[in-house]
Amino acid sequence: MDMEHQTALTALLKAIEEKLQWGAATGWSSYDFDTLAGQILERTKTNISSNTLKRVWGRIKYDSSPSDVTLNTLAKFLGHTDYRAFKMTLPHPKASNKKGPKKRTGFKWPPFKSRPSMIFASGAIFMLIALIAISYSSNEAKLNPDDFYFTSRKVTKGLPNSVVFAYRAASAPKNAKVEIQQSWDRTKRQTVKKNDSVATSIYYDPGYFKAKLVVQEQVVKEHGVLITSDGWWGKIQTPEKTVYLNDSSITKPGIVALTDSLLLQNGIPSKNEMQRTAFRYVDSFGDLRVNDLVVETQFKNTATTNLEVCQMSSVTLIMEGEAIIIPFSRMGCISDLQLYHLNKGISGKSNDLSKFGVDFGDWVTLRCIFKNDTLTIMINGQQAISLPMGGRINKMHGLIYRFEGTGTIRSLSLKNEEKAYFDWPLVK
Repeated sequence: MDMEHQTALTALLKAIEEKLQWGAATGWSSYDFDTLAGQILERTKTNISSNTLKRVWGRIKYDSSPSDVTLNTLAKFLGHTDYRAFKMTLPHPKASNKKGPKKRTGFKWPPFKSRPSMIFASGAIFMLIALIAISYSSNEAKLNPDDFYFTSRKVTKGLPNSVVFAYRAASAPKNAKVEIQQSWDRTKRQTVKKNDSVATSIYYDPGYFKAKLVVQEQVVKEHGVLITSDGWWGKIQTPEKTVYLNDSSITKPGIVALTDSLLLQNGIPSKNEMQRTAFRYVDSFGDLRVNDLVVETQFKNTATTNLEVCQMSSVTLIMEGEAIIIPFSRMGCISDLQLYHLNKGISGKSNDLSKFGVDFGDWVTLRCIFKNDTLTIMINGQQAISLPMGGRINKMHGLIYRFEGTGTIRSLSLKNEEKAYFDWPLVK
């Protein structure tokens, strides 16, 4: 691999790491690479296996260069047409001087012939001038958020759901680029005209999203958008397709699950080795907040194929503006787990996450207790970890269950000391 290609590839991988904000890929677990593979599949409709991603990032030794298909897909994930288009955004290296560098001549400016005190005074003056210029330039470039307006409304309940954004950006500089970003995902920015006032976007997944009005790469306004699930909401991903399933199709008495007949109805073999399943329940839940909250649920991973030997799974607690992702696997795979707590990763490579290793032959009971500014995670009746909450009082908005392969849910309850806000199933 030539130097220019290696430089471009390094820039591509670095851009993906910055987009994901998971930290450097050297600290990613297998679950992270699986998650990235799923996101790439969803966004580009092209499947890249997690092992291929590990090879590209150098986590698995591989002597060949990444294929054009892999490079083009990674570039598309970032929002570019292909890898060539991505490379066009990179600064071109300066041509080397074949005649060799010119010999530097002495600097003859008079102060440097003067006394040391004069030299110091001259340097101080120039430093002061430079700081004033930088400060002036920075203040001049920064936009005033008060000059802009940004709000939204949902058009229906449930999914999919379109959101109508009302905005005012007429005070943006001439020829400024104005965009609306649906969520954390920068690739889903939509360019709008600064003198218009309405734009719409469609959401296929329930959750809490931070919508942003972006002018010249500066976020001038942002607000939360809560897309509720209207009951349980299911999602199946394979290399060939993504299927969304509503409450009535995935809930049976006392259980949330995918049946073989349901999979076949949607053209998915019941033993699909590349399948990923997710179940979500998202709602407003009134004034329920994470400074006083108990979440209890029972679930299991039901995957049986060879590629799902670790049965990687996770439960995500959706908060207003933040999330906590609790990972699970078979005991032998805990080294690849990654716990996310308030934007901080806790890796199984450098922490003992053995309490998150479970036997999916039976139901797993997860209990999350938020009390006294602390989150205590209990798994099957044993304390797995205790984490500080840093004074958070965010509202609680639901859960996401993700399974490598397939999975089922038997119960979910949300409550605080005063009352129960949600209890499923209603009749046990």
